[in-house]
This record gives sequence, C-alpha cells and structure tokens, in this order.
Amino acid sequence: MSTNHNSELNSVDTAAYKSPMFHWSPLAKLFLILSLLVLDIASPHLWMSVFACAVGVCLFLYGSLLRPPHTLMLLFLYAMVFIVVGAVIFTIVMPGETVASVSILRFTINFTDAGVSFALLVFARSTAALFLMFSFAVSTPVPHLANALKKLKLPDVFVEMMVLIYRYTFLLMESAESMHLAAECKFGYYGYKRSLKTTSRLAVGVFMRALDTAEKGQVILQCRNYRGDFMTLSEYEERNRTATVFCAVMVCVAASVFIILHTGML
Repeated sequence: MSTNHNSELNSVDTAAYKSPMFHWSPLAKLFLILSLLVLDIASPHLWMSVFACAVGVCLFLYGSLLRPPHTLMLLFLYAMVFIVVGAVIFTIVMPGETVASVSILRFTINFTDAGVSFALLVFARSTAALFLMFSFAVSTPVPHLANALKKLKLPDVFVEMMVLIYRYTFLLMESAESMHLAAECKFGYYGYKRSLKTTSRLAVGVFMRALDTAEKGQVILQCRNYRGDFMTLSEYEERNRTATVFCAVMVCVAASVFIILHTGML
C-alpha cells in the first residue's frame, strides 16, 4: 500500500527524470517559462495568451512524452474547474451590453459583452499559465530547480527549505493516508459526530508525526555532515546547447508577438 502511494506521489519526479527535456539547462527552461508567464499576464490581448498556451501545450506534451503523470492531470482538472467557474462568474457580474440571457428558476442571468470578453481573456491566461508551469514541473526535478534558483542569487536558506519541505511533504502525506485508512477500517467515519472526532484526532496525529519527523530529520542531516547545502549530481551540467538556443529564440519570438500586438502592426 505505502509503496503504491509513494509511487503515485513521486510520479511527477519520475516523469521529470525520464523527460527528453531533462538535460536542458534548468536556468534556460526557467527563464523561458517566466518570460512567457510575464508576457501572458502583462498583455491585454487574447492572442498573446493563445500563443503562450500553444507553447505551453507543446512543451508539456513533448516533456511528458505524451504520457503525463496521472497525479498532474488530476491537479490540472481541479484547477480547470476553478478557472471555468471564475470565468462564468465574470460573464455575469461585469457591466455591459447583454448578449445572451438564461432563465433559471424564475431568475434571469444576463451575459454581457464586456464580461464574455474578459472571461475569455482570463480563461486563456490561466490555461496558458497552467500548461507552462506543468511543462516545467514535468521536465525539471527539484534538485535542478534548486540549482537554477541558486544561480539567480536567491538566499541559500530559502532554496534548502524548499527542498526539505518538498521532500518531507511526501512523507507526511503518506502518514496521513495510512492513518486515514486505519480510521476507516475501524469505522471511524461512521456517523457525523464520530467523523468529526476522527478528523480532529487525525489532524493532531499528523501534527505530532510532523514534529517527530522534523526531529529525526535534523538528526539524520547532522549524521550526514549537513552544512546547509545539498550536494547533487552534476548530470544537468551536460546541457543541451541547442535547447538553450531554442529557449532564447522562443523568448525573442514571444517578445516580438507582444510588441506587434501592442503596436497594432497586425
């Protein structure tokens, strides 16, 4: 049971190590994704978001070898639900000329032209941002991301804390899953009152397990001569220069599209 659970939680990391974009420079990938995100958010034009979304989809499919991890796809579907609901709300609450009306239980809901336009822009921006971030996640292991952040001169404490939190989150989720399964086997969720009591005990148990894991983790790090810096293998140093040039070209193309849309050359 725990082996399958660990495999599901680490499926994104496994996909990243098998990705054809694994040997790309993590700094180049990070620069490409951040540039597209900034241009996507900064531009008020829908076509800029469509361009960023197209690049994100291509990178995501290529980086995952057309087999994206199941866990990542579930996260994507959950995020899309919130995006769609938010876009629909914008079509209703924003003022403007009514383009369509729907009657539900004697209530009339009006969809305005300004609301529809803004909702499409929000939907395109959010979808593009999701694909861009997921394409980076599916092709870049956490140690490579940490190395890229260090090269950007971020504080070492911040980077090391990110790595530790990422690693121990999996352990806590595994503990919470095991405790939840044990409670279900003992009919701990039979009835509303018992469910509340079981949930509160589960929360306390996870918190105490987190403290115990933190203390043991500190001892383990000290036994391994930890001095505030994680040493990693230098596989990512075998950078693909062609991929780095590709990232730079894509940033230039995206910036050109942004300028063309803003100057009205099309």
